[in-house]
Amino acid sequence: MTSRFFPAHGRRVVGILSALTLAACAGAPTDATTNSNRIDVTAPSLSVHELNSDRHVFHTREWFAQNAARPHGGSNTGISYHGGSVLQSGTKVVAIYWGTSGAPVGYANLPSGTGPGSADGTLIGAFLRNYSSLTDAAANKNYFNINHTYWGPGGSSTTNLIVPTVTYTSYWNTNGDAGAPTPSSSPTDNAMIALVNWGIANGRIAYDPATVYAIFTGSGVNLGGGFGTQYCAYHTHGTNAAGTFYYAAMPYNQQYVSGCTSRFASPNADVAANSEVNTLAHEIEETTTDNMGNAWFDSRGYENADKCAWTWGTTATSPNGGVYNQKANGLYFLVQQNWVNAGRGGCATGY
Repeated sequence: MTSRFFPAHGRRVVGILSALTLAACAGAPTDATTNSNRIDVTAPSLSVHELNSDRHVFHTREWFAQNAARPHGGSNTGISYHGGSVLQSGTKVVAIYWGTSGAPVGYANLPSGTGPGSADGTLIGAFLRNYSSLTDAAANKNYFNINHTYWGPGGSSTTNLIVPTVTYTSYWNTNGDAGAPTPSSSPTDNAMIALVNWGIANGRIAYDPATVYAIFTGSGVNLGGGFGTQYCAYHTHGTNAAGTFYYAAMPYNQQYVSGCTSRFASPNADVAANSEVNTLAHEIEETTTDNMGNAWFDSRGYENADKCAWTWGTTATSPNGGVYNQKANGLYFLVQQNWVNAGRGGCATGY
């Protein structure tokens, strides 16, 4: 039995989760290869809302296989609103590529310096620019519109609904930026907060309270200290003189193929970036609906994307022979399902 801790109305509440054995990912191919970086599945399990932490983690596939019968606890839809903060009027994203010459962020067509999101030539940039337009392979429904089934303070299922748009505002590649903080082999949250604050103070990025600052690192960097053994990514928050900001720790998932990727053939040429957009979507969904850990989660602490982690719904074959379930403007992506807060609730690729 594993103790579970999660915030409700600003308090930590204890629940009990039985360890259950499930398929790691319904319909996923068998991992027949040997991976020297395979996740340590014997590591202690951590809850989605970790004990004594403001992190909200996206656990590895192995963790979900051992611990996570995706619960339907909560309201009639399986998830409840606890009165907290959401990104009500649309979600913005700033990408921070945090690398050095010794540990570069290894995505193809990575731009240098800073610039608008429109100038980011990576697959991650293309994904973020097209996020609001993603449509599923099953029924031509919109992916981010699932968040329109959630609401903010004082609202209901028909009022104060979240505006389902994502805007990619800017990027910052720190590599070669004189004076900018550089990542250690295992950067802490304090280091990530300092990075965002340095970038804001020095004009590399702008402060905005409705922005998710997505921090990407290269291979060999253990972002947050528990990458691979405990999580594939997570979202949390920091502060500065202007107020609170939200950030997502986005380690280089391709170095942990068994635990942090779908293991399906990529529908894109940049396999590493293709793996990253899935975890990126997970963190954007959750920051939108539960940025401070006191808004939308179920009776066991699962946020909306947690309830559908590592599930794909209906998939199709892309022109290059890869597997996808989302498309936009001639691009193909494989992105996990998200939880629909309508009807009886459920995982879906669009709404």
